Amino acid sequence: MTGLQDPLALDSASRAVAEAAAMAVPYKLAEAYARRDIDSLLALFANIREVTWIGTGADERRVGREELRCQFERNLEQSEVLLFRFEWVRASATPTAGWVMAEGSMFAAVAGENIDVPVRLTAVVVEEDGEWRVVQAHLSCPATGQAAGESFPTLFEQMADAVRRERPDLLQHTSPDGTVTILFTDIEGSTAVTETLGDRVWMEVLREHNEIIRELTREFEGYEVKSSGDGFMLAFGSARRALLCAIEMQRAFARRNALKPEVTIRICIGLHTGEAIREADDFFGKNVILAARIADMAQGDEILVSSLVRALTESTGDFRFGEERRVELKGLQGLHRVYGVTWN
Repeated sequence: MTGLQDPLALDSASRAVAEAAAMAVPYKLAEAYARRDIDSLLALFANIREVTWIGTGADERRVGREELRCQFERNLEQSEVLLFRFEWVRASATPTAGWVMAEGSMFAAVAGENIDVPVRLTAVVVEEDGEWRVVQAHLSCPATGQAAGESFPTLFEQMADAVRRERPDLLQHTSPDGTVTILFTDIEGSTAVTETLGDRVWMEVLREHNEIIRELTREFEGYEVKSSGDGFMLAFGSARRALLCAIEMQRAFARRNALKPEVTIRICIGLHTGEAIREADDFFGKNVILAARIADMAQGDEILVSSLVRALTESTGDFRFGEERRVELKGLQGLHRVYGVTWN
């Protein structure tokens, strides 16, 4: 039988070196795009006539280095900023050939409009002149809600329009007086956990974590403003619903950890209520920063809230708060009062 040698037949050291080289390709691609360096982008691709780049659109197939150059130039001309962040990368390789796939997101700034969409990359790579280069790559933006036969728009201007059309009305996530409760979550020690578990297992854990957070956000009528891989920024029109959601999150992870004690997920949660600047599908301002800093103070399995969240919710009798703590919050002047919330 001819073809690529089975990677499993290689000794572990050779396979590890080859796979590490293949896994570096998505990060090199992201770095070259961030520098807006077309020559560096082309240098990642094999110097063969059939080298191919496939995008999301039905007509987006480029063959040959000149067509690839035109594609990269078009991408950079459309966007003032073009950043890729790959959160999960997997590869398999022999000493001379292999494949790599990655998932993450693409951020672009187009005529003052920011877009942030998921991306997936798959690529066939070969060793050429001592470097690992791409023979064929497929980089696409998966989109939900597409009609059969339709492709997600490939021009950034069209993509921005599509994102705008799908945005929810943020007014439903603010209270009648214009305030919003911001909830931040973060996985405690995620960097160390990633190194211990490895990328494949960590990605499975992360997906499980994301499903729990998103399901409870929907249940308590919150809005996912953004996610950062191992953390979320959520918005609620009610401080009570936000705090109930935080408690159920901690209880959900406690139940999950009891069933899977070999790989536990401990999350830190911080909340604050206040007026926030609404722009497009995001919230900004000092009160958002305050919520983030409170979350930074929280430990694993802990919920910390500002004094205002406590004042808004304590009269309901649904919550128990710990002793007042006066803390300094990075970037904010003075001392701030925070309270732990009993959830177990």
